[in-house]
Amino acid sequence: MGAKESIYARVARVCRKAVLGLGVASNRLKLRLYGVTFGGDCRIVGRIWLERKDGAAIRIGQGFRCLSGGGRNRLAPDGRSGLFAQEGAVIEIGDGVGISASRLWARSAIRIGDHTQIGAGCLVMDHDAHSLLPEDRREAARDAAHTACAPVEIGPDVLVGARCILLKGVHIGAGSVIGAGSVVTGDIPQGQIWAGNPARYIRDVR
Repeated sequence: MGAKESIYARVARVCRKAVLGLGVASNRLKLRLYGVTFGGDCRIVGRIWLERKDGAAIRIGQGFRCLSGGGRNRLAPDGRSGLFAQEGAVIEIGDGVGISASRLWARSAIRIGDHTQIGAGCLVMDHDAHSLLPEDRREAARDAAHTACAPVEIGPDVLVGARCILLKGVHIGAGSVIGAGSVVTGDIPQGQIWAGNPARYIRDVR
């Protein structure tokens, strides 16, 4: 019985590996079809949402790792990752970056440095999504025209904990750590730990 179980386990492992390989290959094809440029060893596991409007650019570096739905991440088993670039916007992701069940939504620019890790269920957006004035929100074109927007810059080797929200105009310095569940509304210097809503300084990393 034990030998049979061992064989079954081996077959299941081979099947899972084959399915995973097919999924990674299909996601690379999807990136190409959406006009996304990406480096070697790009592995996206699960179904990713993509949107690249006219004049927008999405560029991904070497060794990208992304988990998206299907129970791949224990902290957000049903969460899918997404890259959304509106007209003329830029999303740039450096080498060795990892993203899990998180979404990037750019109207201007979102740039992520090398070897940064973004935890499960995070949201990074460089705009407010809507105008703050109720009369603007009654008309879609006027709402979009009067929505505040500013680029987001995340430096290299940053660790963003699960369920964080990074809002417009935020600059995060190299090697900093953002605690889980934080809402980041302002700049964070390099090498610091911040947490809370709104995020505040906790201590230096070293």
